[in-house]
Amino acid sequence: MTDSEGQRGLEDHYEQWFEHIESDFRATSLNRLVLGVVPNGRVLDLGCGSGALSAELWATGRTVVSQDVSERMVAMSRVHLARRGHPSESVRLGGVETIGERSHFDAVVALDVIEHIEDDVAALEHMRAALKPEGTLVISVPALKKLYGPKDVAVGHFRRYDRADFLAVLERAGFKVETCRYWNALGVVPVWLSNLHNKRLDESLRYSRSPVLRALNFALATWFQRVENPITPPIGMTLLATARAAGR
Repeated sequence: MTDSEGQRGLEDHYEQWFEHIESDFRATSLNRLVLGVVPNGRVLDLGCGSGALSAELWATGRTVVSQDVSERMVAMSRVHLARRGHPSESVRLGGVETIGERSHFDAVVALDVIEHIEDDVAALEHMRAALKPEGTLVISVPALKKLYGPKDVAVGHFRRYDRADFLAVLERAGFKVETCRYWNALGVVPVWLSNLHNKRLDESLRYSRSPVLRALNFALATWFQRVENPITPPIGMTLLATARAAGR
């Protein structure tokens, strides 16, 4: 699969559930966890996707610059921010290498970004340069190399990360890791079973209008917010870390 095919797959994935981003169990649960570790001040939401996290950051008093490499996602983010009454002009088009600010942001948030970039260390170095000396990187990646499968291919992932590899990449890019945790333990077995049959896990419950699937989506959101978010599971589909620039 080419990079452009992977990019289109990712864009299609977001567009499928764009109208449901405020009720989708994964987005709402992970965003709530992220909001608890992002410092106040100026935030770069890198790979902003649908704009759901950017809107929550604005709503909680941060000043946000949203950036994405995809024109379709920039358009989605602008629509969502405008609907929520936040500045849509704060969304800009560009990859990580186009970040012009230096020592500027109190936080850079990069959720599910570096797995789409072949040189992940170089991408992280660009993020580090954009942070203030005391700034914080908040970053998530897909976890567990052995779970690399059809969905990863479809949305343009170069890799998934085991915990040791993820920490090593952050350190090579000049970061000192402060926290690192797994998230979404519930997804491990369903994805593993789907991969055994070389199939992509059906995620239609995230955007279905079916009452049964909407109820399941709500139940999963409740599980994550009341059970999994407050604890640190020993394994999960996602790794979430916070880090600061070493020696700054």
